[in-house]
This record gives sequence, structure tokens and C-alpha cells, in this order.
Amino acid sequence: MNANNTEISAPGRKHYRFTAMCLLIILLAMTLNDLPVQEFLGTLGASPMWAVSAAIFMLFLVHNKFCLYLDKYSRLFMIYFLLTFSVSLIQCIWYYIVEGTILNPYGASVFSKHFFASSYYLFYFLAIYCAGYALRSVPGNFFKKAVIFIALFLTLIIAIEFVAPDVLAPLHLSMEGYGVGSRLRLLSPEPSIAAFTFNIFLLLAITLSNVSLVRLILWGALLAGNVLIGSKSSLVLIMFGALLVFYFNMTLIQKLKSLIVLIPVAGIVVYIFLHTVLPALTVDIENFTSVSTRMITSLWAVCSLFYYPLGEGYGTYTVWFIHPLEAATSLANSLVPFPLNLLEINDMTDTGDYLSAKSGILFSVIHSGFMAVIFYFIIFRNAFRDVQESKMAYYQKILLRVTLWYSLLSILFAVNMEVLYTFLLPFIVVNYLKTNS
Repeated sequence: MNANNTEISAPGRKHYRFTAMCLLIILLAMTLNDLPVQEFLGTLGASPMWAVSAAIFMLFLVHNKFCLYLDKYSRLFMIYFLLTFSVSLIQCIWYYIVEGTILNPYGASVFSKHFFASSYYLFYFLAIYCAGYALRSVPGNFFKKAVIFIALFLTLIIAIEFVAPDVLAPLHLSMEGYGVGSRLRLLSPEPSIAAFTFNIFLLLAITLSNVSLVRLILWGALLAGNVLIGSKSSLVLIMFGALLVFYFNMTLIQKLKSLIVLIPVAGIVVYIFLHTVLPALTVDIENFTSVSTRMITSLWAVCSLFYYPLGEGYGTYTVWFIHPLEAATSLANSLVPFPLNLLEINDMTDTGDYLSAKSGILFSVIHSGFMAVIFYFIIFRNAFRDVQESKMAYYQKILLRVTLWYSLLSILFAVNMEVLYTFLLPFIVVNYLKTNS
């Protein structure tokens, strides 16, 4: 491909068609995270990204004669994976030396736990690297159209699921609890993850679209989709992200102009919250289980920083969680005026099943301590800084900031991110727009 893109050789056309296909496959794989094969492969198998990213990475690596072309974000993910993998492996070896066994109290090998839990960050790196590398070769319009296409595809999935959910059964581990008019979950295991995936693609499609009518249709789909999915936090977190942008990133004149849009949108969000979110939230509070578990596991991550500054380890956290979790439970009971329901917490500690924090970043903090805190601070700071320094359109900067805040708040407080590769997409888009603005 020559410098001015006016003439493209046959090998060049073949190469960018191949990378365009790879990029589209990666984006589509981000939407799938409840595949039935997880019953045999474990949680990692819920998404096809592990196979997709590994295969595409090897193809790119061979094509480039085993040279890596890292951008800022893929480099950060690679460094974080290698660093935390090494520290956690040393912790597993130390545990074996001290205890004389590689088994945790639940009879599982801490080394197998280590390799399995750390693999999530390996595939985050492979996914963001492959997407970033593919964007070096594909035309810019293709990427924009691909994101918009998938946003419309997810909207179509919502419509299909609302009318005939059984059509999607082959893409789910279980259809238990489904029925016409129930909370939708697209191609995800639960509504909160579905809402996150849907919202990220819709917000970024609106950001990348240059057609006012398309943006208007996507805004309508965003609101309607969230009502049908019925996630208790998604719209509230988007609105809160918008308020943070409003407070931190706008001049007085810009704030006054933005009120024209924010006031009616806030009214719609409040209406949806009162009629959809609040009733569901009331059920959770009455049962206490979900609220108690989320509160205690969040405090577990905070307490773990003081007990284990370098983290409890990918493998050894199943051994070393006891004291931080006990401290978190005592702290939680002292902070609320009612007794917490500990049934789910007790079941987790008794069996070792689903022993985790209920959000992605906090679970990473449990695994890797202050290394996780520093990593997420750096990567989101870089993303916000890149948005600020780029020459993209003003509305794109605003929407990207809202999307980044929404993504950060979601993976910090609301959703697990084990196979939630969609959280990588805002970094991919920011890097693409910064590079090509």
C-alpha cells in the first residue's frame, strides 16, 4: 500500500482484507460470553476469545517474523500480565515450601489455580494486541462500520430474545428462568454483563457515527435496550459517568449548553429507575443476600491490601483469603444497622465455589494487590489523557469520556470481567482515534 492510499497492490489488498476479517471476528467474539462449552472448559470457555485471540496472534506473529508491534495499551497489559504472573508463581512456590503441599484446603492445586486465573490477563493482552495491530492495516471506515454493525446486531438480538428467547438457546449454557417479557441477557450469562456489553458497543457506535439519524436511532436503541435488559445499575452508571464529565471536563458555557441535553435525559433515566430499577433493587435489599455479598467482598478487596500488599496470588488466594475476609465481614457488620445475610458468603468459604469479589477490578486487587490498583490507574489515566490530547470532534471527546467513566465504574462496582472482553474496546477506540485524528 503506498503512502497516499491511491493505489493498492494485490498482496496489500489481500493483507488488509485478512486483517479486517480478523478484526471483525475479534469484535464479534466480545459479544459472546455464555457459550455451553464452558461446562467442559470452565469459565474461560464461556467466550470464544481465548481461541480466537490465540489463533490470530500466532498468525500475526508468524507474518511479522516473530516481531511484536506493541502500542501503549497492549504493552501495559503485557507488562501487567508478566509481572503479576511472576509474583503469583513465587507465592505458589513459597506456599509449597512452607506447607509441604500444593493443594489448597479444597483439594485443588494452587499451581493449576494460578495458571487458570492468570490466563484471563493473557487473553486480555492477546485480544487488545490483535485488535490494535489489525487497525494498523484496515481502512478507518471499516472499523467504524464494524462497531456500528455490531451495535445494531446486538439491538436485533434484543428484539429476537424478547419475542422468542429459545432461538438463542444454543449460545447459552442454560435457559433457566427465561420467559417472554423477563429480564433479557443477550448473549451473556446475566443481565448486568449483557447491559455492559450492549452499552459499550452502543456508546462507541454513537461516538464513531457521523450520521445524525444513525446516532438518534442508536440513542433510542440504547434506552429501549436497557429497559428490556432491566439491569439495576447500567443507566445509573452511564448517567453518573456523564455527571463526572460534566463536572470535570467542561467550561461554564459548555455546562450550560449541555443542560439542554442532560435535563431531559436525566428525566428519562429517573423514570426508568423508579419504574424498573427500584422495584428490583428493593427485592435484593429485602433478601439481603446480594447486597451483603457484594458489600463484604468489596471490603475484602480493601482489607486484602493491608494483609497482602502484593495480592493474595492467582493460586494462593484460595488459601490466604481467610483473615482479610473475616476482617471484611466484621467491618461490614459494624457499618450497617441490620444483620447481614451471610448464607452466600458461608457457602463460598465452605465449598470454595465462586469464591471471588463481585466486580472485576476488586477481584484483581485481591489477586495482585497494589499492582492492580496502579495498573488500572495508569491505563485509565492514559486513556483520558489521550482523549484530551487528540484532535477528534468535541462530541466524540465527550462521549468517549462518558464511556470510559461508565466502563471504570462498572468493572469497579458492578460486573465481573473474567470473560468480559468488551471492557477493552474503549481503549482500542481511544488509541485508534488518537492515532488517526
